[in-house]
Amino acid sequence: MMRDVGVLTAGLLALLAVAACASESGQPIATATAAPSQPVATLNPDTNTPTAPSKSSTAPSALPTSTATNTPTRVSTSAEPSASLQENVALLGYGRASAKGEFAHLAIDGDPDSAWNSQRVSPQWLSIVLDNLYLVDKIELVITQAPAGPTTHEVWLGNGSGARTPYKRFINVHTEDGQTVAVAIEPPRIINEVLIRTVHSPSWVAWREVRVFGSSSASPLKLNEIVAGLERPVQVTHAGDSSGRLFVVEQKGRIRIIKDGAIDDAPFLDISDRVRCCGEQGLLNVAFPPAYAAKRHFYVNYTNTDGDTIISRYTTTADPDRADPDSEEVVLTIDQPFVTHNGGHMAFGPQDGYLYIGNGDGDGRIGNIDGQDPGALLGKMLRIDVESGVKPYSIPASNPYTQTVGYRGEIWALGLRNPWGFAFDKQTGDLYIPDAGSTKREEVNYQPASSAGGENYGWPIMEGRICFEHLLLPCSADGLVQPVAEYDSALGCVIVGGAVYRGTRYPRMQGAFLYADFCRGRIWGLKRPGQDGQDEWESALLISSSVPLSSIGQDEEGNMYVTGYQDGVVYMLTER
Repeated sequence: MMRDVGVLTAGLLALLAVAACASESGQPIATATAAPSQPVATLNPDTNTPTAPSKSSTAPSALPTSTATNTPTRVSTSAEPSASLQENVALLGYGRASAKGEFAHLAIDGDPDSAWNSQRVSPQWLSIVLDNLYLVDKIELVITQAPAGPTTHEVWLGNGSGARTPYKRFINVHTEDGQTVAVAIEPPRIINEVLIRTVHSPSWVAWREVRVFGSSSASPLKLNEIVAGLERPVQVTHAGDSSGRLFVVEQKGRIRIIKDGAIDDAPFLDISDRVRCCGEQGLLNVAFPPAYAAKRHFYVNYTNTDGDTIISRYTTTADPDRADPDSEEVVLTIDQPFVTHNGGHMAFGPQDGYLYIGNGDGDGRIGNIDGQDPGALLGKMLRIDVESGVKPYSIPASNPYTQTVGYRGEIWALGLRNPWGFAFDKQTGDLYIPDAGSTKREEVNYQPASSAGGENYGWPIMEGRICFEHLLLPCSADGLVQPVAEYDSALGCVIVGGAVYRGTRYPRMQGAFLYADFCRGRIWGLKRPGQDGQDEWESALLISSSVPLSSIGQDEEGNMYVTGYQDGVVYMLTER
């Protein structure tokens, strides 16, 4: 299930909260022009080269969404007043810096005559840590620089989860003392930190003032208890049969039904007599095939008494709320060398109808390379056909390695450590794969619906986007697919998933993949580029709870639920 236990910035919350109000009122989210006597850098949206508005222009200013030419470019200036719908919340925070940090507060004291000066050449950085999470629509950087000349800066944003991601980078832009560079945050984002990294400057790195325009923001979501009294729940899902039922997997070997807001006294399935529990072993998953209501069979993933992974098919009885424990047909047995990293999650592809199985790499053995071993099923995403009538299963001809010598045909993707809670977007067919890290990074991988399979997600060559420093495998990112989101393992213990929101209650969350940290109870929403007009992946901290969360699932209407592993509660994500 999970690793031994013995979060790109927050645009989604911004859209859920204040930004919607601004757009509905017909007011602009941000209008950035020059403050009196302070030139403002803007950009030509067609060429990403710096230009300047005319004296009467009120066009929003922004930094480039991609890097500009490396040729030094002169930025013209304007003298129109700056405008924002927010207040300068940098005044409420504190400053940190790579050098002369004791003077960093001078860059956020509201006085452009005072300045932080690193008294060092680039690269140097200045960080403004806000006192809370704020919905931010604009950042202004007031430059102190002598002599004038081309500079290269990066703006990074933190979203309250302890991680920060790059937002904008502009290269060789001409800057001079007293100039104001305005960075439009479009759409506005929930952030708690702004870090400005100066990569190149013709003088010592310094700032007269950094202004962050935002308003206080709280998550509009909370965890609302639906039922309690479960024992080690590890999954909540539905059967796709229009019954309105929720199915909850208990790790010790039972599947329970929630119906009309209550737990049925009798389990839907009880196979605790053949399940080894607990830790990372047990009954870990149930998957209902397409047209389950007519077929009346389903699949489970559990650890047998020998410690191996079993994928089995069961059928329901004449009573739709009861399955027959004696109807088991074993589909696949996977030898497990150890009690950890057993994976356990399964899901049917919404477009192809095949069964996808996330399998961990077996354990943390020194020198373990199963994630990269093409002849092993460990450390892989598997894809098999269990609905064609071929027993126990068939291998789809479109799997990437069916004709490759030395490769198991079941393999769909490689290089995984312990993929727990992967999920499909039922609307697009895209696949999101959270993967538990070792000691440094927790990650989310992404596979578009157009994929033909065969991705290598890097483990144990890399952990997230950094080298794992494996004893036998040299580190190289060549041929590897990098994660689209990650967070430092020190901020939690292990990543869990997951579901893609396609409900109707929160339109601004459409298409967001929700994932969580098991220990800290934090829940993030991840959106891919282009969903809300943004150019990059964005990960928003939606909820920070104190409940260890083992999984995220949904009902047929798309409402989102989480399972509290220790307290035995199923929670629903609802409005405050």
